[in-house]
Amino acid sequence: MKLCKIYSNEAFHDVKFSDGLNVIIGNISNRDDSEKDTHNLGKSLLLEVIDFLLLKGIKNKEKYFLTKNDIFSNYVFFAEIELNDGQFLIIKRAVANNTKISFKLNKTKLTNFDVDIDNWNEVELAIKKAKDYLNDCLAFDVLPSWEYRKSLTYFMRHQEDFIDVFKLSKFQGPHKDWKPMVFDLLGFDGSLIKAKLELEEEYKELKDKITLLETENKVSQNDEDKIRGLIDIKKDELLSVSSQVDRFNFNERDNKEKSVLVDDIENSLKIANTRHYAIKHEISKIEQSLVVGIDNIDMEEITSIYQEVEMFFPTELLAEFDKVIEFNKSITHERNQFLQENLSALRIENIEIETSLTELEETKSSMLVDLTDKDSYEKFKKYQKQLARIEAEVIIFEEKLHNISKMAQMDDKLSGFTDAIKIKIAELNQAISQQHHKEIRKLFNQFTTKILNTPAILSVRTNKENNIEFEAEYQSKDSLASSDLASGNTYKKILCAAFDVSLLQHYNDKSFYRFTYHDGVLDSLDIRKKENYIEFVRSLVKEFNVQYIITTIESEVNQLKETFSITDAEICLTLSDESCENKLFKQCF
Repeated sequence: MKLCKIYSNEAFHDVKFSDGLNVIIGNISNRDDSEKDTHNLGKSLLLEVIDFLLLKGIKNKEKYFLTKNDIFSNYVFFAEIELNDGQFLIIKRAVANNTKISFKLNKTKLTNFDVDIDNWNEVELAIKKAKDYLNDCLAFDVLPSWEYRKSLTYFMRHQEDFIDVFKLSKFQGPHKDWKPMVFDLLGFDGSLIKAKLELEEEYKELKDKITLLETENKVSQNDEDKIRGLIDIKKDELLSVSSQVDRFNFNERDNKEKSVLVDDIENSLKIANTRHYAIKHEISKIEQSLVVGIDNIDMEEITSIYQEVEMFFPTELLAEFDKVIEFNKSITHERNQFLQENLSALRIENIEIETSLTELEETKSSMLVDLTDKDSYEKFKKYQKQLARIEAEVIIFEEKLHNISKMAQMDDKLSGFTDAIKIKIAELNQAISQQHHKEIRKLFNQFTTKILNTPAILSVRTNKENNIEFEAEYQSKDSLASSDLASGNTYKKILCAAFDVSLLQHYNDKSFYRFTYHDGVLDSLDIRKKENYIEFVRSLVKEFNVQYIITTIESEVNQLKETFSITDAEICLTLSDESCENKLFKQCF
């Protein structure tokens, strides 16, 4: 895939890209005018437009550049791209109706910037179907398990994508969302990483469930024998109290009333008291669970404590801690919602049972008045309540015992997960030892050596937690020691470019990207290194038939023109601060 044209129906500097080196220049019209800036001309905005046409999703229209500005409401953008099968695909996407995309396939390249195109192959496809259609048209045989946009940014680096060689700015999710893809890109089997990370997620979820059961039931698996002993004690106590109740022998003068009392009301009271005790216990347990939560953590207070003792609390650690807090909030939200619903239901049931208990007690009292004296009745009532309480306690302890059994079963599953994770770790280490990325690493080193005369190493390893880490470092020429050159932004950009270009070279015989767009990659680079860079890129595009697009400012190009003959044919777009008309959208905003 290569870029051919980017254009619009409204005011816009249409761009036609050549097959080889393409330079986009920001021109300085008056060096004495400090009010103007060559970094606000549209060099980087063009990359946004291309990304938009390659179907970037827009999550927040109020923040996205093209959709937050009313001046673009009538804009319709077009891209013509060359497919790897030799056909040319035109993509049409409007700003106002940006979720509807049209496509047209041509055998030949457009001769002009045509906005009045007929006979579209696909008209206003929804964004999901449009991505699927474009994915099918591209027909990449590299990364077949991933849609094209997952790897696109390696070949369209924005300024913020030069911070890390492997982790692009859009990779803000968990490792399983991007590391398997990078592993695939380097020639390994990314499903190994994905399987390991998913097993670890399941392990953690199960571990959290065990912790939750232990917290809510105030019990651990080591308490099993103790709980069984308590149940035996309570059952003995229950037997003793039951015998006390059975000793009551009421006057035989009214056997009928006695029968109703013993068989019906006493049975109802027993059941109600047992349930009443259990409900109060459950309500207390839920209320305690809801009180303790991640929301009680005061980050300002923690920061203040660190400052008081003159300790450094880095913002990176603070950000990571915030992520942990947000993660805990997300996993407890659903549980707390369920607990709140359960608590409301239990409180309603508690009121109903207390009302029922009052009514039953009154009925029993009126029936007993003629059957026994007051002291006997009070003693009988005391034993009955004691009996209900003990029965409820037995039920609660049996529930704890049941949860201990559940935790033991979960622990067995944890052991299974542990064994499965160990197998995946062994498979990952075995895969790394096979050096599938050997050719990419070689090309990567060639790039930095040719341009900077400094070797660089691309490596894959497992860290202390047995997670895969990707590294790109400059190396000392005389030893295996790493160099700190990559700590500077300029040389870090070169590492990023080296990785992207090595992928283009390595997959040149496959159906994959055939272009790369590096925004400001030459900025601040020594003029001698710039010369090396341009020389290498020229040989690269010629040998591998790829397209290389860079943005730069006029002063740097003038240096290169004087020393290395950047030609007019290689300059595909010139923007200037001379007037609004000379900016990308031919207007100021």
